Amino acid sequence: MWVKLAFKLFAREFRRGELTIIFAAIALAVLTVFSLSSVTERIGLNIEQKTSDFIAADRRLSSNHNFDPALLESATGYGLETAQLLFFDSMLFANDELVLGSIKAVTSSYPLRGKVIVKDSLTSEAYEAQSVPASGNVWLSEGMFYTLNVDVGSSVEVGAGVFTVSKVLVSEPDAPFFSLSGNKRVLLNYQDISLTQAVQPASRVFHRLLFAGTDQQLTDYYQWLKPQLKSNQNWQGIKDRQSPLGENLERSERFLLLAGLFGIMLAAVAMAVSAKRYCERQYDPVAMMKTLGGSRQVIRNIFLLHLTLVTVFSIVAGLAIGFVLQHIGANYLAQFMGTELPAAGLRPWLLSAFIGVVCALMFSLKPLLDLFDIPPLRVLRRNLGDTLAISRLHIAFSLITIFVLMWLFSGALVTTLILFASTLLVIVILFGLSRLLFAAGRKMGLRPGSSWSLAIATLQKRANANAIQLISFALAIKLMLFLVVLKNDMISDWQMQVPADAPNMFIINIAEQEVAPLQQFFEEKEIPHEAFYPVFTGRIDAVNDEAFARRVSKQEGEEQDEEARRGVNREPNLTWLTTLPEGNEIIEGQWFSDTSSDNQGEIEVSVFDGWRDALDLKLGDTITILVNAQQIKAKVTSFRTVDWGTIKPNFVMILSPNMAGKIPVTYFSAAQLQDKHTKAVSQLLQRYPTISMIDIKARLEQAQSIIAQVSLAIGFVLSIVLVSGALVLISQVQASLAERMQEVVILRTLGARGRLIKLATLYEFLLLGAIAGLVAAIVSDIALLIIQQQLFSVAGRLHPYIWILGPITGALFVAAIGYFMVANTMRQNTQGLLRKIA
Repeated sequence: MWVKLAFKLFAREFRRGELTIIFAAIALAVLTVFSLSSVTERIGLNIEQKTSDFIAADRRLSSNHNFDPALLESATGYGLETAQLLFFDSMLFANDELVLGSIKAVTSSYPLRGKVIVKDSLTSEAYEAQSVPASGNVWLSEGMFYTLNVDVGSSVEVGAGVFTVSKVLVSEPDAPFFSLSGNKRVLLNYQDISLTQAVQPASRVFHRLLFAGTDQQLTDYYQWLKPQLKSNQNWQGIKDRQSPLGENLERSERFLLLAGLFGIMLAAVAMAVSAKRYCERQYDPVAMMKTLGGSRQVIRNIFLLHLTLVTVFSIVAGLAIGFVLQHIGANYLAQFMGTELPAAGLRPWLLSAFIGVVCALMFSLKPLLDLFDIPPLRVLRRNLGDTLAISRLHIAFSLITIFVLMWLFSGALVTTLILFASTLLVIVILFGLSRLLFAAGRKMGLRPGSSWSLAIATLQKRANANAIQLISFALAIKLMLFLVVLKNDMISDWQMQVPADAPNMFIINIAEQEVAPLQQFFEEKEIPHEAFYPVFTGRIDAVNDEAFARRVSKQEGEEQDEEARRGVNREPNLTWLTTLPEGNEIIEGQWFSDTSSDNQGEIEVSVFDGWRDALDLKLGDTITILVNAQQIKAKVTSFRTVDWGTIKPNFVMILSPNMAGKIPVTYFSAAQLQDKHTKAVSQLLQRYPTISMIDIKARLEQAQSIIAQVSLAIGFVLSIVLVSGALVLISQVQASLAERMQEVVILRTLGARGRLIKLATLYEFLLLGAIAGLVAAIVSDIALLIIQQQLFSVAGRLHPYIWILGPITGALFVAAIGYFMVANTMRQNTQGLLRKIA
């Protein structure tokens, strides 16, 4: 019986538009979450996919000994693509020239991600290789051509084998970002390793397996692999690399996460406001139903069914509109970036539907309970039940729900807490401020009959409702200001770390006597360049004369000394400097003392903070560095943070200037080369064949691409937030339309002119918007300062311009939308308004 009545009432309410409020709110929440999460996920996947190109795979497994063949067999069983690599050094001989080259032997499936770029001759155009070198052939980097004085088609000896040089190797996706091997690189077919006879049981070689597949396939495979990994085997993805690309990828994910959280907050606010308004508009129908004998149970069932139906319909509509919206947005972004965005997974669909259900349940629960308590006597006394309009319990439910939804969406507790706490601060400040301002309205001394007096009197009359409106307006403005600062300032700060004129070429293996001629060459050709840094490699052998555990041979059955101190399993590039380099900051200790330049004084060292825990270091410790067979002892005098995202060479350890002359070194620099310099640089390499150049243009382009994609994504989010914010404001203004009609009728009856009423209404919205904008701007800037320091690990700074932008934008935004909503009411005559009120 009640079901039939419920459907009849549902159809009538829907036709009258009573349910459109809550329908639009849930649909708004769903489409906002879906479109934001889909676009940010697709851009995030695209960024991660592009950065994976730089390790030539999605994951890689590294080792200094042979892999068990079962690893590759199992990977195939998990549906993964694989490739196998072997790195070793070997002498190359041709035309009476002998040079040590860095050999990379690859299987036919290499690379799994990215491109190998080659040329058919030194002067021809570069293009993407479709295969690896054929058996019996090698590809040499350009520097090797000059060093060996060979051409394409020449023969060259690699170890004991003789090979034909068939291509010029321009670039590889997984080439080292900065390595002393430079451009003395050779690409070899994996099947030809035995021909070189350079790999023997005692040879120093480096093995690598590459894997590509879906995240689920990779995760499943890693779960199988993890128990079998040896201590000297390393599983890596792009995020695991201590490199500019890894840093930029992590930073981009933080930006996209912030952008998505803003959409969640605004959608939740819209839902909370609209659900409460819908229930308030049902007070009279419920009172009438109770008067006619309707039981509480029947009424509860009817409205719960209504809520279920509207939730289902609105979720379907929100998903459909959100899908179209994200498709249009993603296509625009893809076209603008000249790329194809990967498809999003199921997460946006499931997350959006779940949030729609949670919003409908949690934000409607308390208003519905209040609705069921409406007394029948309200039919005669229309003010009964109005005391239920503001409920602390409903506010608490709403806040808890918003926090849980944000945490669910982000999975980052710290980020969620910062944004949520700043939102609570806005609410508390505005609620208190509204009470003070509106209560003091009559004491401001404004003359009677003025528009300002009428506006302030109206604000005072609706103090509670205006406080809620202020909070809603401020939250919308706060999110907009957040996104404006993210897009215009923080993204720009990030981009400034990779300026357009940054060096795009590293020049290494420079002998000391070649520094002056090379510097002269750069000046003559007007090529911008960096200083020349001394560089050498060394192994950290001991701390305070306590030796690190030595590597053991698993093959020979040796066991690791569990009590020995652990070190790091690589030899980093080291240098000595007199001044702290750009992008480095001392966080403990001090830079080198004056005595550090004394050749007889104690050598000092500044250590990257990330190695402090790895080596268990503290200030004053003495580090022993093994350089070739020579031991160098240095005292730790400072720890530094290093910004690896600047696409510039950085060092984990920097020694004091009195290190000079104690060991042989080479020098390196960086330069900004253009296409017009190609011929001159080729001549330079012919003149100094031992010098190597590393092209990092692709890395710079990749970093700039990541920044551009994040900036576009935030711009897309900002456009959605603007629309969502406008809908929240419209919903709030609509809630007061009936009361405003009554006020207009009363004022006209008392003789007030239309201009006075219109100006008073406009001033009311201007004041609400300006107050909300000012508070939103100040709180937003404080929250942004914390986010910069905690989330992005940069020195935070305030943005005073939004303190002006906030009130002005808030006043104009709220006034424009608010006045537009009530303009129709102002234009109607008194008789028409009375008919509507009745």
